[in-house]
Amino acid sequence: MFTYVLPVAFFIIIGFASGIVLTVAGRVFEVKTDNTVKKLLECLPEINCGACGFPGCEQYAAAVAAENAAPNQCKPGGEKTAAQIGEVLGISVSAGEPEVAFVRCSGSSSEKYVYAGTESCVASEMYYNGKEDCRFGCVGLGDCVRACPNGALHIVDRRAVVTPVKCIACGLCVKACPQKLITLQKSSRLVNVLCGSKDAAKITKAACKSGCLGCRICEKKCPKEAITVKDNLAVINADLCDSCGKCAVACPVMCITVSGGCARKTQN
Repeated sequence: MFTYVLPVAFFIIIGFASGIVLTVAGRVFEVKTDNTVKKLLECLPEINCGACGFPGCEQYAAAVAAENAAPNQCKPGGEKTAAQIGEVLGISVSAGEPEVAFVRCSGSSSEKYVYAGTESCVASEMYYNGKEDCRFGCVGLGDCVRACPNGALHIVDRRAVVTPVKCIACGLCVKACPQKLITLQKSSRLVNVLCGSKDAAKITKAACKSGCLGCRICEKKCPKEAITVKDNLAVINADLCDSCGKCAVACPVMCITVSGGCARKTQN
């Protein structure tokens, strides 16, 4: 009888002691779970656009929790997300200045041929450098439209057009455009160049009725030296521009816009 009892009792005691040791060790060496990342992730829109500079929302949330990223870098989330992140972190967070997508093309280029292939800007550009005479212009087949999660872009007369009030500045349209014509810029910016062509004036003029000729008239008219011609294309320095519109009035092909409207803005 005792032959069986003693071994069983021995193993019971060993098991009981081991249980106590493991329980104590578990409490001593317990790794505390930080729910901050989870809470921050719940504040983010989770569209993984990368506008914050990180591959996705989860990576950005982890960086914010580790204090390796500013808490107001989520452009699509705007003020609401910034405030929610501030609540999680226990600090006051304000969103940066709103941004909006802008298409640097007037869509005035003529077509070399009628494209009947896959409805894709990328696919079209594989055939003879695209269907447009301007090799830098908007292809107008809607890759950016399909990439936009908020319906802020649509095609009008073969050109991508942005609806600013719908744009959340995620930047997915910027990545989708094979011509690199779409940029994100401050919503307060009023003057823009509606062209991305870097061809010589003769080539640009033959391809598009409102393409930048690189004539430098705008450069000479700007009182702030905010506009310069680089690679045959007028470029505006938004930090220097005071939105006077003199460059738009002087432009002979009307490729400079003021407030997203008509290039010929009447001066007082």
